[in-house]
Amino acid sequence: MDTTGPLRRVRAFDRRHPLSWDVALACGVGSVSANASGDLHPPGVALLVVVHGALVLRRRRPLPALVAAASAVVVGAVAAVLTGTAVPWAYLAVWVLLFHVGLRDGGLRERARFAVVGLVVGLVTLTSAVSPAGAGASGAIDTEERVRASVAVLAMCAASFLLGLQIRGRREQLAAQREEAARAAVVAERSRIAQEMHDIIGHNLSVITSLATGGAVAVRNAPDDAAAAFDAIGAVSRSSVRDVRRVLAVLRHDRSAEGAALSPQPGLREIPELVEAVRAAGLPVTLSRVGSLRQLSAGRQLAVHRIVQESLTNVLRHAAAGSRVGVAIRRDGADVVVRVDDVGPAGADPGGRTPAGVPGQGILGMRERAETYGGTLEAGPVRGGWSVVARIGADGNDGESEEPRR
Repeated sequence: MDTTGPLRRVRAFDRRHPLSWDVALACGVGSVSANASGDLHPPGVALLVVVHGALVLRRRRPLPALVAAASAVVVGAVAAVLTGTAVPWAYLAVWVLLFHVGLRDGGLRERARFAVVGLVVGLVTLTSAVSPAGAGASGAIDTEERVRASVAVLAMCAASFLLGLQIRGRREQLAAQREEAARAAVVAERSRIAQEMHDIIGHNLSVITSLATGGAVAVRNAPDDAAAAFDAIGAVSRSSVRDVRRVLAVLRHDRSAEGAALSPQPGLREIPELVEAVRAAGLPVTLSRVGSLRQLSAGRQLAVHRIVQESLTNVLRHAAAGSRVGVAIRRDGADVVVRVDDVGPAGADPGGRTPAGVPGQGILGMRERAETYGGTLEAGPVRGGWSVVARIGADGNDGESEEPRR
């Protein structure tokens, strides 16, 4: 039987009417205690009223409520011995209060709280042995029965308190795990935003630097070429601004309750534009795509785009004059293989770039993107240049996006 619905409704009522719920619980426990006590006399009724009245404070003042209830039980037991009347059965209320003392922070240090609880448990246990519930002053219950009753009361007191402590510890552990998960999510999001900003700004600034260098030379000899270079600088700058705004918009709207419709992340469709921007900077680039790239998920497309972008950025930064670059994207079963080869001029030092054993942040970022999809990335010097080969595994979400335009 599914109890989720009733429990949810009970919790909702408790949140809306906490005092009503506390009074109802006190009345329910009091009814059980009164029924277990048998015939009650006026002092016994007064004792039950005081003990179960303390239950109303079980959440707001758990430790004072426990002390008040235990004191009433001790006073009632002493009065019963002196007057020869029966002792009401009020231990259930004490057990409920012990549970809540273990469950909630009473405002005292742990050592002081344990001392108070130990004193209360000892007095209640002693009371149950000296004057068991239902026994009069004549001592109609034998010694064995008294010992058995006191052991049972002691065991239930300890079990109630320890159960409250266990549930409290579990709640604190879950709260700590949630906080740690939230911190990890914040760190991961910051890392993702930093990686996106690195890819966007690093690439576009490299293109702009190359265009500006070429334009400064061409302005003296080929004004038309210089004008084209400066137009390309403007186009790349505007594209960079749009990309940065999109990333910052994601960060801003992720904090809002309603969110917002944001521009899609770049994918395979934007790679030809990326290649054209690099060509405009004066670096010959060829692009080839082999196999069916239909309906790759947006995440895999973004990974492919960023790997190509970072590779071309590294080429712009480090390539020697006369270098040529080939970009190849092909489907290999369920995987996508991205290869970017910088074919440097003859006689170039193959180790002149980032050392293979000490990869830069860009290479680390590309490797992380590939490994996110269970893939691999290899980057290192080849004859006269540099090569990046990334394999991006399947993520189970293919089919979410359309065929990229060729």
